[in-house]
Amino acid sequence: MKKRILMITWFICMALAALYTGEYLYVCILAVSGVVLVMSGVYCLLSGRHIKSTLKLPRVTEKDSIFQGNLELENQSLWPFFYGKGEVACNNIFNGEEKKILLPFSVMGRNKSKCTFEGSSQWCGCLSFSFEKWESGDFLQIFHKKRKGNAQADIVVMPERQTLDLSVLLREGFDMESFRYSTLRPGDDPGETYDIREYRPGDSVRQIHWKLSGKLGSTVIREKSFPVDDAVLILAEPFQKESNPQKAEAVVEIFSALLLSFMERKIPCQAAVYDGRNGCLHIEKVHSAQAYENIMYLFLRYGGGNKEAQTVREYMKNPGIKKFANYIYITGEAEDHEDQYLKQKGLVTVLRCGQNPDRNTDEIIYTKENYHQELGMRNMNGVMDFTGTAKNK
Repeated sequence: MKKRILMITWFICMALAALYTGEYLYVCILAVSGVVLVMSGVYCLLSGRHIKSTLKLPRVTEKDSIFQGNLELENQSLWPFFYGKGEVACNNIFNGEEKKILLPFSVMGRNKSKCTFEGSSQWCGCLSFSFEKWESGDFLQIFHKKRKGNAQADIVVMPERQTLDLSVLLREGFDMESFRYSTLRPGDDPGETYDIREYRPGDSVRQIHWKLSGKLGSTVIREKSFPVDDAVLILAEPFQKESNPQKAEAVVEIFSALLLSFMERKIPCQAAVYDGRNGCLHIEKVHSAQAYENIMYLFLRYGGGNKEAQTVREYMKNPGIKKFANYIYITGEAEDHEDQYLKQKGLVTVLRCGQNPDRNTDEIIYTKENYHQELGMRNMNGVMDFTGTAKNK
C-alpha cells in the first residue's frame, strides 16, 4: 500500500511539474514512468501462471520437537517471477489447532526453488499442511495477483513414551493374571491353575493333585490354564462434541501409556481404532514396538475429525467379530456412554474425562488437568525393543 501511495504521489508531482513549468523533461519522465508501470502490471499478470508446488514433511515427529518441512516450487514456464509470497496453513486434525506460516519465494524460468520452514506442536495429533493461496508480484511490488496452489502433506505428532499404574484397573478380587489366562477354557500352562475338579476316566494321572486328594478323601485333578492373546481389547474414542486440545491430548497419552504398560508387563492385548479414511475399524495385536507405532500412527493420522463416536459402534456392527473377556474404553467426553454396548460382550473398564477424579468398580474418572498424577503416569527410562521391554539408551 505504501508503494502504491508513493507511485501515485510520483505521478501527481511529475504531472504538476510538467503543467506549471512546461518543461518537456517532466513530460518524458511522466511517459516513461507510465510505460514502466504498465510493463510492471503485465509482468505481474504473466508471471507465476505455471507453478507446480509440492510440500514435503517427515512422516512422524514427537511432541514439542522441532521438525523441518520443504515447499518445493517448479516454474514450468520461461517467464520468471521474482516476488512471490504464500501461506502454508497448518491444521491439527485431531484437536482443531490451527497455525499459518508466511513464506517469500522467487523462481527463475524453467527452474526450481525450495523454501525451508520449521514447525512444532505442543499437542499430539496429525498436522495437515496445505499450500493453497499465494500471490505473485511485479518488480515494483505495486501489483499483486492471487494464485492457487495445490500442495498438501501430513505429519503425525507422537506422544512421549509413558506408562501408567495398572493397579487403577483392578477390581476387588481381580488381578492382572486375568489378562494373561482364559477364564473360559483350560489349557496346558503348568504355571497357572485353571480349575480343580473330580477325577474322570481318561484324565492323565499326571494331573492328579495328590496332596489335595489326600485331604479331601477323593481323587481330584488340577486343570492347567490356557494362555490367551485376546483377553483384553483397548479402545480409544477421539470424538469431541466441542474441540478441546487438553481432552484430546489426555485420550492420546492414556491410550499410549496403557499399550506400553501392557507391553512392559508382557501382557498380551489388542487395540482397536477407527480408520476414518476407509470408514472401518482396525484391530491389531500390540506385542512389539513396531505394532505399537503402527496402531498409534493409525489412531492419530486417521482417527480424528469424526462427527460422532464411531469406535464402539464399528466394533459392534460386525456380528462375527471376535469377543474379548475384558474391554478397556478410553474417552474424553463425560457424556459418552458408548461403553454400554460393550457390556454385552464382556467386562468393561471405562477411563472417562470428568470434573472430579473418582474410581469405582468399572469406571475411572480422570481430569484433563491432572490425569498424569491421577493415573500414576511416568516417563519410560529407555526405548521399547521388539519384545516389549525397555532398554536404556
